[in-house]
Parts: sequence; structure tokens; C-alpha cells
Amino acid sequence: MATTTTVQEAASDAAIDVFLRIRPSKNPSTYFERDEIDDNKIRFKVPVDQSTVNNTRTHYGYEFNGVLDERASQKDVFQAVGVPVTKNVLDGYNSTIFAYGQTGSGKTFTITGGPARYEDRGIIPRVISTLFRTMNNAIQSRYSCYVSYLEIYNSSGFDLLVKDHGNNVTADGRIPKVTMLEDEYGAFHFKGLSMHLVSSEEEALDLLFVGDTNRAIAATEMNQNSTRSHCIFTIMLEKRQVGCDTVTRSKLNIVDLAGSERVSRTNSAGQILKEAKYINSSLFFLEMVIVALYEKEKKGKNVHIPYRNSMMTSVLRDSLGGNCKTIMIATISPESQHTDESISTCNFAQRVKCVKNKASVNEEIEPELVIERLKAEVRRLKEEVTFLSGKNDEDGEYSNELSEEDIRELTKSIEAYVQNRDEHCHLDFCGGITIPKMHAICSIFKDKLLFAQRNEGSANDTTLNVNHELSPPNTYESDENSVTRETVAPAVPSNDTRNVSRDRNKLPKSKHRAEVCGVPLCKDNKILDDPANAFAWFKERYPGLAAIESSKNELKTKYNEAKSTGAKIEELKRKISYHESMVNEEADPSQAQFHSHVAEAEKRVYKNALGKLRELKGTIEGIQKVIETGRLKLQKDFDTWYTASQQSSPDQAESSHEDEELTTPKLPISSTTKPTMQQSLPSTSLTGSPPPPQQVEDNSPAEFKLPPGIKLTGNKEADDDIIAFFRAKDLLLSRASSKYR
Repeated sequence: MATTTTVQEAASDAAIDVFLRIRPSKNPSTYFERDEIDDNKIRFKVPVDQSTVNNTRTHYGYEFNGVLDERASQKDVFQAVGVPVTKNVLDGYNSTIFAYGQTGSGKTFTITGGPARYEDRGIIPRVISTLFRTMNNAIQSRYSCYVSYLEIYNSSGFDLLVKDHGNNVTADGRIPKVTMLEDEYGAFHFKGLSMHLVSSEEEALDLLFVGDTNRAIAATEMNQNSTRSHCIFTIMLEKRQVGCDTVTRSKLNIVDLAGSERVSRTNSAGQILKEAKYINSSLFFLEMVIVALYEKEKKGKNVHIPYRNSMMTSVLRDSLGGNCKTIMIATISPESQHTDESISTCNFAQRVKCVKNKASVNEEIEPELVIERLKAEVRRLKEEVTFLSGKNDEDGEYSNELSEEDIRELTKSIEAYVQNRDEHCHLDFCGGITIPKMHAICSIFKDKLLFAQRNEGSANDTTLNVNHELSPPNTYESDENSVTRETVAPAVPSNDTRNVSRDRNKLPKSKHRAEVCGVPLCKDNKILDDPANAFAWFKERYPGLAAIESSKNELKTKYNEAKSTGAKIEELKRKISYHESMVNEEADPSQAQFHSHVAEAEKRVYKNALGKLRELKGTIEGIQKVIETGRLKLQKDFDTWYTASQQSSPDQAESSHEDEELTTPKLPISSTTKPTMQQSLPSTSLTGSPPPPQQVEDNSPAEFKLPPGIKLTGNKEADDDIIAFFRAKDLLLSRASSKYR
């Protein structure tokens, strides 16, 4: 069994953080206001009916860890709630976010987001994006990520990510139930709940939208798309540090609770009434757990915590009073008719705020990693003992001669060693450690480093680039000094291992054209002088352009499909409204029943169309991200290519050489005569001070004629520099003409 290592500093009591989010409204109530001094406090002042004696409480005050008012965006919510939770999960802590409030107050919008705009993404998509961005950038850690999606509908559990959903429905139209089992240690396990290994952000988002499509939704008088179940989206992480024997496991539960509702206000009936009863009863059991924990913390009572009363409280057992860092988001509607529900939500939030959890990092030692590390250590020590005892030649296994096969094996071992990110890894000598192998390994390292420098064109780079191909594609022409790239073995006498490394300067230069980012360098200055033309030239030859264009075409197709689906949904809404109105207006019961059946059928079609639209939304968001990533990479690669093309341009090199000559021109000095003052060259610096007039008599602008079309600026220093430049040019031209005479 794995041994659990608990970090003692992390096992400290921490109260649950509670945030309040106020839904935007066109008609907000004047019954509540934020505190003028502390923005995290709000006050309710409920008016009293003066016609009768009324001694009920009218003033309420609440304090939260943060208040997200009507102006708060989804990004603000994620910064306040999602970022700390994401960091906790990556650090190895179990974490939970759950949203609580009345129906229609914005819980589902906060957790999963809205379909209208990309900026309306909820906490779950943003957490997934942040997690995978961090995991992909990690160098010394390897992560494994698993996802599950549990729905609690009418006090029964269902797996929203079940495969082949259409062929796994039961007689009542639901997917198979998830059963909950408790082991001897008090931990709960779920039978029938699938865990999906995901390796990218796109895979996780696809599973999220599949689960949202399968979720139970119905229309009520208070919410057109009211969720009729509690949903728990769980992300499990396994982190393994490179060179470490432990594995850190953590999980994040993101809970979207169904909204509490008063049946008298929603006028529910039939199946919706039944769902409302189960929702309210499960929320009542949740409040019982919170009250018990509140009494235990505040009053010090030894009370029983009724976790087993419902499936939802059993699932949230660790999140409420256990090994977890929990954040609650209380959502309220600011309208005056919902004031009593808002006060009830705030009262519940204050009790949750008093609950304390004991969170610790979940680290376990993996025996497999320990065994693997110890075996490698034993193997290395045996090789060292064999080498130090001088027994490596007794059986004739090792000799001073290294074959081509030995060189190939050492080369592969070096490549594996360079690519291994473990700072404690050791180089495999492919057997015993011998002096010839040491010389050969040093030579191979040197050869590959020189080849990498020559291939990358950076002689100052002393690091071995492991990303490029370590073996060249072709074999050089054979002569007595040639070396094959396939074996990196020299054609030398086998008893001289010090000559494994050859002089790479004798190798023929590569015949293929230099490329940067997969595009050949441009030598045409007419193209390079205009960045727009250069970009068009680069874009035509860019290898990733086809993928970007393909994504754009796919995005256009999905846009059109989503547009037609949206139009279909609007048409279905009109039909449903018509048939529902006819049910109330028809005097004939048979006609009323007919319209009722048609309305139910249209609702089923509407639900399927809505699920399809959500799926299209996820696909469109993914394609948009791919296009944006490709566009940024195209721009970055063009900047790199453009700079390299300018530096490699022959005209650019000649221009640089010419500028150097103009800056410091030199005259041949005779060995028998000294140059006179008239023979000396005046200063030609384009940025320095002009030469003193007493040294050069003909330095004034009036005594030197500038070429036609060249005008002076009126600034003395600038004019002197211009004159000095053309003096130097005339002198160089006269020297060149006299040379050819």
C-alpha cells in the first residue's frame, strides 16, 4: 500500500471563503446597499407595513470575503475565485467551488458561462484553460489530468459523460444510475461514474459541453432554462516531480447547485413540482450539515454531522469540514420581490463562512518510482566499483578498440541523456566504464555541439540543441577523412580512440538552402525593402498557412450551422408559446390535449437543438483559439524570418562593409615621405564633431561644392558632417580611378 506523507505546515484550519455575486437587473431594489466604508459589507432595510403592529426584524447586515456587484464581469469573478483555487489544486490541495442561491440568480452562468459571447465563459472553462497552460509550461513536473461529471437528479446520481448516451438510456429515458459505496475508512466511492483521461484543453472542454447537453433543464415562471439537478464537475490531477519518488494527487470539485424555489411563486405542477420537492429537500439536508458544523465550530458542541442524509452532502463531505480548501459563491437577485430569498441566501452564507476545513497537501510515495531509482543507483555503483577495481579488462569484455556499433550505442545513450529533464539522471555507458569510452563520449559531445552551432548559424551558442535532428540526412562523400552521420564513427585505426572527433571544418558545406521557420531566406532586396511585400512572399511559402486557412473555412461552416440552428430555436420558441397559449384558450378538452402534446414534442426538439447549439459554441470557441494561435505564430515566425533575411542579404553585408570603410578610411603612407596636411584625410564621422578649422584649411562650406540636389540644413554640425562625408566619398573615388589608371 502507498504510504501517505502529510505536509504538516499545510494542515492548518482555514474558514470557507464566501463571495456574494449580485445579478444585474433593470429594476434593482432600493432595499439593500453596500457599506460606504467597507465594500465587502452589504445592508438590507426592509420597509414595514405601518397599518398593523409589526415587530419583525427590518435591518440586516452581512460581511463577505468579497462582493461582486452588477458591474463585475466573468473575468473579474474568475480573478477573485478561480485563480486562487487553480493555484491550490496545482500545489496539491483538494479544492471546491460551489454556487448557492435561488433559481434564476445566475449560478449556472457563473459556473459554466453563457453561449452568447466568448467573454461570457464561466469558471469551469477558464479553470481548464489556466490549468493546461500551466501544466504545458511546467519543466520539472509531469501531470496527468482526469475529468468526471456527476449529476444528482431527484436524489439519484447519473454520469453525464457516459459513452454512447443514446444506447444506454433506461425505460424512463434517463441514463444508468451512479451508486455510492462507503468503505471501512469512511471514504465514498462511486460505482458507474466514469473518469476520462484528458491530455489537452480541447478534450476537457468537449467533455464539459457533452455533460451540459445531457443535463436536465426545464422552463419555469422564474427561469426559462432552469437546471433541475445538482451537477459536480470534478478535475483530478496527478503531479510527479522529475527525480522525486512522490506523487501529488489533488482534485477540484466545481458544484452548480440547483436553485431553491418557492412553489407558490413558480406555480409548478407535475414533473416540475416533483423536481422542486427533491431540490428543496436536498438543499435542506445541506443546510442541516452547515448548521451542525456551525454549532460545532461556534459553540463547541459535540454534534453529529448528518452527511449521509443525501447523496449531495455525502459527495461534499470533504468540502465541508474536511481536507479541502472551499470557496462559496452566493448569488442573489436584486429585485424587490426577491428580497426575502436574498436575505435567506445571505444568512446561509454567513453560517457557511464559520465552517473551518483542515486542508493538507496530498502526497504519496510511489513504490515503483523508488524501485526504479534504486535499481539505477545499484547499476551505477556496480559500474563504478568495476572501473575502480580495475577488473574491466579481465574477461576481455572491454578493450581499447571501439566498434562502429559501440559508437552508435553511445550516441543513442547521449541523446537520451540530453533529452532527459531529470537533473539526477546519469549517462548510460552501455556497459562498463572504460577510458576509451570516456574519450569517445567527449568526442561525440564535441562533434554534435559543433554540428549544432554550424547548423543553427550561431558560433557563440555553446549549448547543445536537442530539438534539431542529431543525425544528418545524408552520408558525406567517402574519403579517408570523411565521417558518416549515421554512426558518427571515424575511419581511423581502432587502437586510437582519441581521433574519434574529426576536424569539422574539412566537411563540405550543406547544399540545401538555408531556411528559417520552414521558409527559405529571401535574397531579393526589392522584396525586403517593403515589409508588406516581404510578408506576402513569406506567407505564400509558410508551411502552416494551409492549416490556418482550413480552420477559417471550418469556422465559417460552423458559424452558418450555428446561425441556422439559432433560427430554428427561435421558431421552436414561437411554436411552443403558441401551443401553450392554445391549451389555456381552447374550450374543447381534446383540442387542448392535442396542443399540449404538440408543445411537449416541440420542447423535446427545442432541447435537442439547444444542446446542438451549445456543442457548436464549444467547437467555434476552439476553432477561434486555434486560428488566433496560428495567427500569432505566423507573425512571430515572420519577424524571425525577416530579421534573418535582412542579415543574410549580400547587399546588406556589402553596405555594412562600405559603411565601415567610410567611417575609418585609410591612405597609403609612403615609406620615404611624410604626408602633408593637404594629403591627410579629414574626419568622416557622421556623428562626431567636425575637424578643427586650423588643421584643414578648406573645410568651410563655401570652398567645397556639393553634388547637385544636395542641400545643407543650416545646422553647423550637421552641415559639417555632410560636407565631410562627400569629401571622403570624392577622395575614395579619386583613389579608385587613379588605381585603375
